[in-house]
Amino acid sequence: MKLNSTFRKVSTTFATEFTDLAKEIDHPVLSGESREHALTAFLQKYLPQRVGISRGIVIDAHGAESRQQDVVIYDRTVGTVFEINSIRHFPCESVIAVGEVKANITSVATLTDALEKIRSVKTLDRSNGGQNKITTGPGISLKGVEFNPSKNHRDQILGFVFTSSSLAKETLLERIQSYNAQHPRTEWMNLFCDFKRYLVSYECDSLYPSAMDAKYLYCTKESEVPDLLLLFYCILATFVEEAHVARPLYFSYGDIASTGATYHELTRSTV
Repeated sequence: MKLNSTFRKVSTTFATEFTDLAKEIDHPVLSGESREHALTAFLQKYLPQRVGISRGIVIDAHGAESRQQDVVIYDRTVGTVFEINSIRHFPCESVIAVGEVKANITSVATLTDALEKIRSVKTLDRSNGGQNKITTGPGISLKGVEFNPSKNHRDQILGFVFTSSSLAKETLLERIQSYNAQHPRTEWMNLFCDFKRYLVSYECDSLYPSAMDAKYLYCTKESEVPDLLLLFYCILATFVEEAHVARPLYFSYGDIASTGATYHELTRSTV
């Protein structure tokens, strides 16, 4: 079996669900949710079962929170999800990637809004002031290995934008370049996919979504359009497999540094 042949068929079905069927829904909010559902269902089917995929707000241990995210990909084996009035809140330590899903990005304002939503996640303190450690499994952390989202791509949360209609390629690249020039690399979007036209990420001696190691912006050619959904999947799935997560310190989230305890002997003599 060749994945490119299979995914071309998958892409045809996906395009119907993401674009054609969503257009049948007149309500703009519900139409948008339909597109989010189409992408979420696709990712749930093809990403590893250990990850959960939902929507909501990402938070850190200092009380900061992101804007609402259309897609949140998180590690089910690390941390928990807090739900407040049906709005899900995800500790940033367990989040692997976030995404903005748009019917179209045909204006600079829409693109900027998507980039700012991603940035609102990337500015959270995923290290909890340097206290967090890389987690390799339930209850297991790697000793002696630094967890440093300010420097290491794999310690960061990946941010992507997904759409089926967007600005002209040259205009999009110019706007991304301008946005990047105004923000540190830790806050850059990692992946942009208009699955009907082109995909933009970074060149780091090879196609790789690390803004930290990037030498150039990478943009696909027109001949690659039939395989764009597969390319998007390969980049995202590879990062999911390589990404580092950390165990949240719940005492920090609860702002409980100490308690007003009284202390007592462990045993009492019966004599």
